Amino acid sequence: MAVSGETVGLAGGGGAAGAAGGVGKLAPEAFAWQHIDWPPCVQAPLFMDWGKYYSRRLLNSKAIECYGRALAVCKEEPQKQKRSCKYPSPEMPASIRNCTIEQGVCRNDYTALFHRSLCQRSIAQSERAFEDATRAKDMMWLAQKQVDNNVVGSADVLIAECDALFDCNEFEETLRTLHTEARFYNPASQMQRRFDVRKKKITGVFEDTVGATLGPFLQQNSAAIDEVLRRRQELAAFVPRPLWKKLKEQQQCDVQSVLERKIETLTSLERARRRASKSFYNHQYLGRSAVDVALLQQLRSNQIFLNPLMHGTTPYLRQLSGEQYGIVRKFMKMMHARNPLYNSKTAKCQSTSERCERSRERYLFHVEYQTRRDCVRMLRDVRQLRAAGNVEGLTNYIEHIMSKIIDLKTHRTLPWKWEFVNDVYNTLALAHVDQCALPANVDFLNPKNRLLLYLLQPERAKDMTVSFGGPNLYMEIKKEEARQNRSNQKMDQLEERLRNSRYPIERAYLRFELARGHFKEFRFDKSLVLARSAFNEARSCNSLIWRYNSIFLVCQVHAVLSRFERLKESLAKASQLAKELKSTKLMAYLAICNTINENDLNLRKLRHSEQSLRSKPRKRTISAVSSLHSLSNNNAYS
Repeated sequence: MAVSGETVGLAGGGGAAGAAGGVGKLAPEAFAWQHIDWPPCVQAPLFMDWGKYYSRRLLNSKAIECYGRALAVCKEEPQKQKRSCKYPSPEMPASIRNCTIEQGVCRNDYTALFHRSLCQRSIAQSERAFEDATRAKDMMWLAQKQVDNNVVGSADVLIAECDALFDCNEFEETLRTLHTEARFYNPASQMQRRFDVRKKKITGVFEDTVGATLGPFLQQNSAAIDEVLRRRQELAAFVPRPLWKKLKEQQQCDVQSVLERKIETLTSLERARRRASKSFYNHQYLGRSAVDVALLQQLRSNQIFLNPLMHGTTPYLRQLSGEQYGIVRKFMKMMHARNPLYNSKTAKCQSTSERCERSRERYLFHVEYQTRRDCVRMLRDVRQLRAAGNVEGLTNYIEHIMSKIIDLKTHRTLPWKWEFVNDVYNTLALAHVDQCALPANVDFLNPKNRLLLYLLQPERAKDMTVSFGGPNLYMEIKKEEARQNRSNQKMDQLEERLRNSRYPIERAYLRFELARGHFKEFRFDKSLVLARSAFNEARSCNSLIWRYNSIFLVCQVHAVLSRFERLKESLAKASQLAKELKSTKLMAYLAICNTINENDLNLRKLRHSEQSLRSKPRKRTISAVSSLHSLSNNNAYS
């Protein structure tokens, strides 16, 4: 046995290149037996054995690679491979010659293809598995001879072909192939019984898919099925056209190169329904392993698992999680094709349909009763927070219960949903109105206390200078960025709820909260626009309390910007709403605000008038100018 020269050179420091001071190359990753120059027909069984070993260890990618090398090792070019069994030398023993020169096929190629087909099936690559099984069958008939209408060892290959075709969801073709291939075997043999088992299995699949359960399913979902068929016909008749022609027909700019994609917006209830359907689908076909699949799906987008800073492991983990999740999803689609959901649902309640219906109604009544208890508790908590005067805590609590709980309830489990929503939002509006009171021991004639009158805290300037031993400036910046991110996230959630809101009072509340958010971030123009839209929305639902809150927010914006004229108009509207609300407390409060605003407005007018008088130049009268000219002329003549 000769050792290859390349291996010797690498082991000896690179040979001549190493002696000359050159840089040697690293040896490729190889098995220990590959360093010996074995004949190709000896290497092929070794590669196939390693493929079997990797298959048992569930290293499918390495197993497929080994099977591929076992197939390709004998198919190299003659100038590259001098001792290949495809081009045997005269001195090669006949026991080593596994290839036939006429056909160019190795005697054991079908075995490698058969095992690779099994490995492809284990990773849900059913199409590739069927191709390998078909090639294995063809090579088997070429390499072996028939004896008494039977082929030794051919049953496993034929059954592997049928199983791969069955995994491709080609049930009719699989049944036809089974009947065709079973003719070569004795009806009383063990091989024939293996074919019969698969025939019965496919017959059971036909009963589950197109049996008695298909009719009720088509009747219940006829409208959806018609819509799907209509869309398929449209896609089949669709003829692609240039973009500029479509835009020109729509009288739009025909030089637009990038189209705006419409983002699909779903309600929280629809998202919850889809999550429930997905969970039911996973548990139906995976049982308790559905939790593991859900975890695997979350890991695909988890920043902790796929750390972007770890460039060595993150790409591999991303590829691994994606491949494994794809394998699981494909297996689930196979199981769904064999036993659809409508069949499993009908099979559960086929014998006891009335009992299943009673159990469902009992469950819904239980959910309705528990929902009522939860809503009563929420109302009690809302009133307690209002009594405590914690408006921010009340706002956060209402946002939580409305977005996470109430929006997910249907009218079947919460028949008085409108009444509950109306009560909660009105309580929040009253909590905002309760704040409209004068603070004690404050001189409002002092201009520094103007913001306190409109329930605004004066902004404190932060010292951002760096001093040795002082507070960490970068920590303050990080806290500010975190606060800004939370604010932006809350604004996005409010905008999403606003797009899917059904009730006008809820839309008024959402617009008011968006206006407050912009006001806190000093975006006063957006705050004014949203506050006015909240005012109009509250008018459409005939809610005086939310109209007052919206107009008072406009007053706060004008007070911050010192727009006394517009503040006067807004205070007049707020006073009119306070009269309609018949609240003497609000009327007194707004009267004081109006009085102080009038004082500020008069002071500004007086200041402007004084400045105009000081800056106005003295103009000479016509008589004084004429007398001055006459005096100058007399002096000239004299």
